[in-house]
Amino acid sequence: MRVIPKRPEYDLKTVGANLRRLRKAKGLSVEEVREYLMIGSTQAIYKYENGKSYPQSDTMFALMELYGATIYDIIGRPATVSRTYEEDLEGSSSVIYGFVMQQAS
Repeated sequence: MRVIPKRPEYDLKTVGANLRRLRKAKGLSVEEVREYLMIGSTQAIYKYENGKSYPQSDTMFALMELYGATIYDIIGRPATVSRTYEEDLEGSSSVIYGFVMQQAS
């Protein structure tokens, strides 16, 4: 019998802080991100960055592309874990699946 690991929990505050850090690292304003995402107001972006809510999965994917970030850059990972880009890509599918499933619940 195969042992399936326990689903990880994601910290809203960590995700929010990382989204803010990535936006600022790209030199983007909240308004520019709002325009890119084609949403009506900046309120949703502030909610994401302040750890009040997660973006929907399609919005998260768009933010990853805009920021040039992997899922690990956004959800955070222990500093002691050293991964290659290829390992990040391999692991991203299971992490993204977990994120999408969490959004669906």
